[in-house]
Amino acid sequence: MNFFRYINIARKVYSEIKVQKRFNKTFLTPYLDELEKKYNGKFQPEQRGKILNYYGLFITSFLCSSYKRLYGETLSDEERKRATLFGVLTPVGDDLFDIDKLDNESIQQITFHPETFNATTFSSHVAKEIQTFLLNTVPHKDEYIKASKDVLDIQVETIKQTKPDISEEEMQRITYTKGAVSVIIYHQCLDEAADAQMLEVLFLIGSLYQLGNDIFDLYKDVRDNIYTLVNTCVDYLQFRKDFIERVKLQNEKIYALPYSLKDKEDFCIVMNTINARSLVAIDQFIATEKKYGSKIDWWKLDRKDMIVDMERPSNILKWLKYIFKLPALI
Repeated sequence: MNFFRYINIARKVYSEIKVQKRFNKTFLTPYLDELEKKYNGKFQPEQRGKILNYYGLFITSFLCSSYKRLYGETLSDEERKRATLFGVLTPVGDDLFDIDKLDNESIQQITFHPETFNATTFSSHVAKEIQTFLLNTVPHKDEYIKASKDVLDIQVETIKQTKPDISEEEMQRITYTKGAVSVIIYHQCLDEAADAQMLEVLFLIGSLYQLGNDIFDLYKDVRDNIYTLVNTCVDYLQFRKDFIERVKLQNEKIYALPYSLKDKEDFCIVMNTINARSLVAIDQFIATEKKYGSKIDWWKLDRKDMIVDMERPSNILKWLKYIFKLPALI
């Protein structure tokens, strides 16, 4: 694939981001304001920023529009609204666990029968309203409910990552599953539910993206004593090899999908732009490991050792190099 192909794909993604930004200006921001007024509460600044700049922008414009382009279609207004609203539900759902301290029965009621839940907090009011809307409007309700259950189940299990004696196998299972269900449920907000073959692809995409999240959340996770595959790794060279093998498997599954080769190539390129960032960071961790000459104890290092500055010119060049290399790996 030549350079101009990549430029064309980048233009498409940028164009979709512009569309979503306009949608956020006309719908999402006023809706957040309406929720605050209606339920007499506030989205915290950091939370609101994540909704507007990540969950309600990046996920919708990057992931959901890519799914549709793979199918030779475009994201409809109704799909955009559902995906954007789930982008609000994602961080609000975290508050139900972390701040409201709701029990599992209450969380399940909001998830599966929100209209019957007696909401008393701002977060639960917001979650109840949005989940009620989604359950009433998703075209494939059964698939959306199953995806919701999977998200809920793994959210409960993440508490295990606060225990220092958690096994590597358990961390891997939680990490991969958490990432997978996160990308799958956005797909199930769309008009087409993902079939078994696409679910395999999404599982691999999501597992790699969750590894990427943990890579760039290294400082936060160490600060909060959350144990991940990244901050407990004993050999980053092997970690890199395993990461590459998972990228190859992801690519292989993408190219086996029953869509046009061009659309699959474009999809593979877009999906790997995130993995390319992760690989830049892994290279930095390998260098850090060599510097100390042994297993890294991140809890004894400074914040600066854990941060990967993706705005550095050298890292940008590495990122671009990996964007070209990763989609070709099979």
